[in-house]
Amino acid sequence: MFPKIKNITLAKKQQGNLLIITLVIIVTMLALGLALSKVLSGASQQNTIEYYGARAYMAAQSGLETGLSEIFALNSTAQTCSAVTTNRNFSTLYLAKCEVELSCSEYIDLPDSSTRSGTVNIYYLQSSATCAANDCAAGAACQKEYWQTQRTLSVEAKTLP
Repeated sequence: MFPKIKNITLAKKQQGNLLIITLVIIVTMLALGLALSKVLSGASQQNTIEYYGARAYMAAQSGLETGLSEIFALNSTAQTCSAVTTNRNFSTLYLAKCEVELSCSEYIDLPDSSTRSGTVNIYYLQSSATCAANDCAAGAACQKEYWQTQRTLSVEAKTLP
C-alpha cells in the first residue's frame, strides 16, 4: 500500500507538464510558419520587381530600335535627330502601361579618316522606359504597393563611309 500512495503523489506533481509542452510546440510551429510566410512574401516581391524590370528593359530597347530606324531609314540618307519621336506609349499587350522617353544628340561632320568624305556623323540615343503595374498615379492612395520600374539604355551610331 505504501508504494501506491507514492505514485499518486508523483502523478499529481507532474500534472500540467503536457499542457506546457503542447504550448511550447504550438509557439514554435507559429514562429516557423511566420518565418516561412515572410520568406515567401519577399520572394513574391522580388519576382514582381524582376518581371516589371524586364518589361522596362524591353520597352527601352524598343525605343532605341525605333529611334535608330527613324534616323537610318531604309533606302534613304541618314536623317537628323529632329526625325526621332521623343515620347512613346506602347499599345501591345506585353508593353502596356510602359512609357518611353527618347533623347537624341548628334555630332555632324566629325573628322574620320576611314570614310571617303573624311567626315562622319555620330548619333547618341538614350532611351528611358518606365513601366507600371496599373494606371495609378504615383503617390495616389489607390493601391497599397505601387510598382513602377525604370530602365535606361543608350547607343551610339555613326554613318557608314
